[in-house]
This record gives sequence, C-alpha cells and structure tokens, in this order.
Amino acid sequence: MGLKVAVLVKQVPDHEAIIQVKSRSDLEIEERWVCSFYDEIALQAALNIKKDHPDTELLALSAGGRRATDALRRAVAMGIDRVERVGDDPLDSAESLQVAASLASRLKEHNPDLVLCGKLAGHDDQAAVGPMVAEFLDIPHISSVVSLQVDPAGGKARAGRKVDGGIWTLESGLPILVSAEKGLAEPHIPVVTRVMKAMKAKIESFPAGTGPEESVRRLGYHPPPTRPPVKMMGAEFPGNIAELIGCLKEAGTLS
Repeated sequence: MGLKVAVLVKQVPDHEAIIQVKSRSDLEIEERWVCSFYDEIALQAALNIKKDHPDTELLALSAGGRRATDALRRAVAMGIDRVERVGDDPLDSAESLQVAASLASRLKEHNPDLVLCGKLAGHDDQAAVGPMVAEFLDIPHISSVVSLQVDPAGGKARAGRKVDGGIWTLESGLPILVSAEKGLAEPHIPVVTRVMKAMKAKIESFPAGTGPEESVRRLGYHPPPTRPPVKMMGAEFPGNIAELIGCLKEAGTLS
C-alpha cells in the first residue's frame, strides 16, 4: 500500500496588494490573492515524493470559503490528485486554533502518513497552524525543513531542518507533520492546460466540525505609526558630520 500525503494550503493577499485599516475591526484588502509561497513549496515537495514513490496518494486541504477554493484549484493545477475544502467563509477570518482544529478533524478521517504545510502563511507570519495540527493529531512535527527523504517500507522520514549556522538532520517514524522552508523544493509553474482543468475541477466541501474555544482574541487593527520627517544635511562631506552631530545634540540623542 502506498503513502498517503496530505498538504495544507492557504490563499493569502499578494505581497504587492494594498492593505489599509478600514476600522479597528476591519481591513480593506485589494482583490489580489495567491496561494501562500511556502505552501506551494509544500505542494511541490509532495509531488517530488510521488515521483520517487509513484503509488503515493496526494491530497490537499484548505479551510475557508471562496478563497480556500482558489488555493485548492492551484493545487489541482500543480498536479495534486485530490482536494478538499473544510468549512466555509467564517473560517477565512477565524484564529489559528479554530483553523487547525478543523483541518485536523478532517485529517483524522484520512489518516495520512505525512502532512506537509508551509512554515508560515504569507499574510500573518504566525507559523501556528502546522504545529497546532500536529498536536491535535498527536504526531511529531519538524519545522523549517529544507530536505526530506521518506522511506515507506521502513515507515520513517528523515528531514534536514534549517538552524543557525547549518542543517540539523532528524529522523522520525511515520506519521509526521513537516513544515516547508525555502529550499525544500522549487515550485513549478503549471501549464495552461492544467490551469484550465483546475478551473473546472469539482472541489469537495466538508463541514468544519466543532473545535475548541479560541484562546486568542483579536482586539483590533491599527495602522503603523507615521514616519517623522527626514532632515537632510546640507553641507558636503566631511562638513556634514559636524552638522549631523549638532542635530543629534539638539534632539537630545547626544549629550
């Protein structure tokens, strides 16, 4: 029997999208959305595993409404066998704990040998959902992985984890959850025919189920502080050094 590999994906605002604070409780986000960069790395890593082990079954899951569907269509375009959407629009704005509980609840139905996800989502950088899913599933978790070898016969996985100054190699039995770091795989651009196929693909939807009460509550949004005006030194070097020192003393930065 082949490996079962599940990949968690999320649709996030494009890095060039304009985001403004509309109110303390709401953001105004330009309609430019993409599959999270690190999740695409996880998708490609799953596809690479299937190249080495052709009988591997690939599944992608995303929590939420329409935007989750868009992320799953990207997974189909890249070559994932099957995709499922968990929950609906309310999960788009839910906190990480609720999202993780919903994904884990569905993953228990599939009992995958390996769960892959990006090391963090490209919009909030929390890096929370992956580890939380692993805790709900009661399986090991390795983060920031840059290399991965899976041994289905031995029921093991060996991962290289990025740490300061080098790579830390770890080995674990299956099942396991791995979060992808840049370098684990190079996502390919889907061909047009696959993109068109993905746009017509039927996306299966499943209820989110009941999760724990949220432990984190969003208090509100506020824009970053306004930058103070910049004062340019008028003199040429090295005279501008003395001018700079004088300005710093005037501001009380230097005594």
